Amino acid sequence: MSHGADDLLLLLAVVRHGSYAGAAADLGLNHTTVSRRMAGLEKTVGARLLVRSGDMWEPSELGRKFVAAGEEIELALGSLPLGPGDRRASLGGVVRALAPDGFGAVVMGRAMRRLLERHPGLRLEMINAARRAQTNPVGIDLEVVVGRPEVSRKEAFHLADYSLGVYASREYLAAHPPIRTPDQVQDHPLIYFVESMQDVAELDTPRRHFARMRQGVGATSSLVHVELTRSGAGVGLLPCYLAERTEGLVRLFPEELHFPVEYWMVSRTDILRRPAVKAVITAILAVIQDMREELEAAPR
Repeated sequence: MSHGADDLLLLLAVVRHGSYAGAAADLGLNHTTVSRRMAGLEKTVGARLLVRSGDMWEPSELGRKFVAAGEEIELALGSLPLGPGDRRASLGGVVRALAPDGFGAVVMGRAMRRLLERHPGLRLEMINAARRAQTNPVGIDLEVVVGRPEVSRKEAFHLADYSLGVYASREYLAAHPPIRTPDQVQDHPLIYFVESMQDVAELDTPRRHFARMRQGVGATSSLVHVELTRSGAGVGLLPCYLAERTEGLVRLFPEELHFPVEYWMVSRTDILRRPAVKAVITAILAVIQDMREELEAAPR
């Protein structure tokens, strides 16, 4: 049996997903077919191209050379002209990301709106959660995390600074005694993350500023925090770029209660070379540049 470009592209998919199952789902194949073709490729080469790392497949030293060849084939296919005028082929495929829901909805949402106008064949799939970078997230191409991650065998780079602030609805403030000092904020119920389910140190630091404040409602979603605050369920500790776009919210003591945080992006080096992934990251960075002041929300 001969092995050509298709098998190199399949090897590339296995490495990107870390599993036969992920590659099979992405390419519309079944697990058995992927396993058989990878075994056949390794038999032809006479050496292992994939090695186990925990529950993930990673390329061997020789396998990296074959993966690089697969990437060259992918780039060449993507550069083929479609017709008159030498128009370049539109990017396609699925990019899977893990990101906090607020960042995913606002920043990545804007980025994909722009990107899909140029590349309608591209698709983004998101899992939304604010959590630490995962060791080996199966099927995830990009992770957006809060705070500087500690990762090995991955690339990590700073995306953006953003701010948390304290907010209440106008209706809530009208219905309760005036909050005249920052300390009096602690006399009201807090709306924030569920403490027992939060493992991001950078999101726990602001909570410690309110040592005697009882939690009124906890939720795992920043977008839910905003809506709960808007509905008058308590005082919310919210990303400013989400709160400031929500009608009826008032920021309390912006000079004193201002908590800077950071977004970082994490991925594997081989994944970052994918044209579709590069395009998504470039679009995200462009939106961040446009939103920089809105994200940082520095007190004025």
